Amino acid sequence: MVNPIVTSLFYLGFAFSIILNKAWNGLMIYCVQCIILILLNRTHFKSAFKQVKPFFLFFPIMIIIYLFISFVFTSSTWIIIINEAGFAISKLLLLVIVMAFYIEVMKKQDIILSIRTIWSKLNLKWKWVEDIFIYLELTLRFYPTFQREWKSINRSKKALGLTSSVNKWDQIKSVANDLPGMILQSYRKAENTATVIQQRGYGNQIPRGIANPILFKISDLILLVFISAGYTLLNYYVKI
Repeated sequence: MVNPIVTSLFYLGFAFSIILNKAWNGLMIYCVQCIILILLNRTHFKSAFKQVKPFFLFFPIMIIIYLFISFVFTSSTWIIIINEAGFAISKLLLLVIVMAFYIEVMKKQDIILSIRTIWSKLNLKWKWVEDIFIYLELTLRFYPTFQREWKSINRSKKALGLTSSVNKWDQIKSVANDLPGMILQSYRKAENTATVIQQRGYGNQIPRGIANPILFKISDLILLVFISAGYTLLNYYVKI
């Protein structure tokens, strides 16, 4: 299994390369790479597509607004305007697809634990770093619970028929009424968790031990070097 740090570098490097790209030939290369990425991650296609789907409705509106503003307020020819609009939307679309797959892939990988494993090997007695780690771990743990509770409330309202005849403004007011209570409930859960953590001796041993460490192997280091070199050479080739 590839280390989550290497996976993150691959996807984030891919996204950063798309952002830096300024030519159609480079965009075509990244498009082919994106297609290969989709084929290699076919199991995540449906879930990733659900995340990308709203953007397909948003992109046409962006194109219309961009073309309208460009034709009215600039003196560029329509060929240049259409070329620039197509290039910008293509970059944004590729970026959205790459990040959607990154989110889906990283759901099954614990990058925080991977970074903690490397940090524990350094054996530095910095408590503020441990505080950051535990903050991130608790945030990632409580956020899915918050989502499930929110969906449960919405399903209950739909089952009772409370959302069938309300307009958008009423829905916004309903959210405004429900949200403070849910945030307060999550805050109390966080306080209880913090109390339990302190009772178990948090802070007595820095850095903390790790039950199931994710080791950063030599093979991961080699992959890291190859990925970094590959993106560097690819970006250099695109600029030529």
